[in-house]
Amino acid sequence: MLNLSLTRPNTLVHTVTERLREAIVTAEVKLGEPVSEEKLAAAFGVSRTPVREALNLLQLQGLVEIAPQRGSFVFRPTQEDIADLCEYRISMEMTVIPLCAKTDHAGTLAALEECLAKMERALEEDDGLAYAKLDDELHQLFFRHCGNKYFQDAYALIAGRISALRNNLTKDARADNTVSMQEHRVIVKLFAEQDFEGIGQVLHGHIGRTGENFLRALENGVF
Repeated sequence: MLNLSLTRPNTLVHTVTERLREAIVTAEVKLGEPVSEEKLAAAFGVSRTPVREALNLLQLQGLVEIAPQRGSFVFRPTQEDIADLCEYRISMEMTVIPLCAKTDHAGTLAALEECLAKMERALEEDDGLAYAKLDDELHQLFFRHCGNKYFQDAYALIAGRISALRNNLTKDARADNTVSMQEHRVIVKLFAEQDFEGIGQVLHGHIGRTGENFLRALENGVF
């Protein structure tokens, strides 16, 4: 007879996974940096088994690359990866933004305006890392409010890579966020007006310029 007994979730694996994910996404560890099972186990004070499982889970999220006979490494994108990622982002965001207006326009707009106000404060305080995190937050709000779990799940698979790229860039190279801030203001204004064609034009330039910054950083050895 089929054994369908339930097992409790491995909270230790979850804890290790989330902490290591945070370290990658917030640029505590650099892109391409080796992540040794043995060293991580010692740092976490755990055996190598939960670390190995955590690395496997992070590999599924595209944050870790596991190379046979070589070990595990934080992902480091190629030029093609960056170009594909930006193209995917534009397509995904332009799909879910109209859904947000249809499903929860008022709620989405309120969340966007709140996030935008926090971005304004981070810009005024010249807090580049806080600004980068809020930049991520604003774009993710469209997925949270779109009402479609499949789009949400699909975006979750790349969200960590986007955050890690942006935070590594912000940490290692001072960014001028003035243009970015103005583009976010326009995106929120156009969403309020439900001008999706206008949003599309801004997003193509906004995400395209972000991709150019990533490519330049890659070429200059920033990451």
